[in-house]
Amino acid sequence: MLDAYLKNGELFLKSRGIREVDEETIREAYLWPVEEMSGLSVENESEAVALLRKFGFELSGKTSEILPSFLRTSRGTCSICGREGQVVDNKAFIFPFERKIDSVVADNNRLTLCQEHAFKLYSAMAHLFTVPTGDETLKFFFDGPERDLRRFLRAFKGFWRERFEVTAKESGGKKRYSLRINLTLSKHHPNEAFFAVLHEFVKALHNRGLIGEVSARTVRAYLVHRLDKKGQKYRERVVEGNTLEKLIVFLDRVQGEGRETSWGRKHLEPRDSRVFLFYENLEIPRSQRDRSKNTLEREKFIGKLLAGRFDFVLLNTIMMERVKHRLPLPPYYYTWAVSYLEVFGGDVVDVETFKQVNGLGYALGQKMKGTNLERYQWELFRARGFEEFLNKLVELQARLEESLDLRPIYENEKEWKVVKAILLNGMLNALYSKEGGK
Repeated sequence: MLDAYLKNGELFLKSRGIREVDEETIREAYLWPVEEMSGLSVENESEAVALLRKFGFELSGKTSEILPSFLRTSRGTCSICGREGQVVDNKAFIFPFERKIDSVVADNNRLTLCQEHAFKLYSAMAHLFTVPTGDETLKFFFDGPERDLRRFLRAFKGFWRERFEVTAKESGGKKRYSLRINLTLSKHHPNEAFFAVLHEFVKALHNRGLIGEVSARTVRAYLVHRLDKKGQKYRERVVEGNTLEKLIVFLDRVQGEGRETSWGRKHLEPRDSRVFLFYENLEIPRSQRDRSKNTLEREKFIGKLLAGRFDFVLLNTIMMERVKHRLPLPPYYYTWAVSYLEVFGGDVVDVETFKQVNGLGYALGQKMKGTNLERYQWELFRARGFEEFLNKLVELQARLEESLDLRPIYENEKEWKVVKAILLNGMLNALYSKEGGK
């Protein structure tokens, strides 16, 4: 991650005509990265430090300046280039993702940087994007071959400037800042936040006629968020370019299937509706005060999507919980599943297997309506082995006096948990969904 972050700093400085870094360059340009990240004109270090704190950089309470950290040097070895000479210690505004506490990183293992590499790393914040998620923040940036990265960043930053806003209010002679990002989807956790951003980005690409023109195939995304409230440990995940490209194609397909609709008091545009309604109905009620506790499973499910996997088993757990709480099922499940499998190919089952098993479950659910056999949805759900699952399925068919083709079940015995989840999801949609999950 360090090298990928460094590349963004070099790219930003190059875009500003800076090829070599020396003390004079640092004095001239040290406010530029903060301005680029925030979209504001920054007049002095005090404003810059206040902005960095608002963006979630873990600065100490004593930090009031930036420039001296690049100018006060000591003898040492640069952690990047390996050259011995004058170095500076890493600060949270230079490379913000170093673990900082003694129990995690010993003093002799902490980053020390020559003046050039320290400033290049610091400049990478110009291409660092921040999404507030409740009390926490998600930070992410992109990496790839320079030409591809430039092209991708040009499109992404154009979109970002329209959606992300930093406002300043003066109080007591000091400026106080607030961050706001305009997203259609709710976000309480890091994976949700990135997915919500990606949804808006895909809409922007479509509206500008750039779908297919802006490729993410060679561009990877680095997502970083804090593991603890003190900000002393970070979790990182990488969304590889091939996966990022497929996610864009997937979202464009689902968005294109939508139509103008309403959800409560919220009016949904066509390209929002099928994404929004499925996504927002993945909650499991736990807390009225803290909604983030209701979306823990959704966060995990979206995390799997970002890794190239459609987790039918986890989704079935969410659906069964919503049935238990008498809540509507996520609409457009079929659209999401088929679109995802067509784009990604399926990591466990392919799209044809999904259609067969889902169709079998849906047919059983239709036959179960108005009978006293709906309890079988729970008996199937609780089955703890393939034989028990199959026996319950055969028993249900006998009770319904139906003879359905179970070959897709037999043929996928090794993946019986996934098959069971798909069958149950189809059954639940037949029993409870007005739209049949389409």
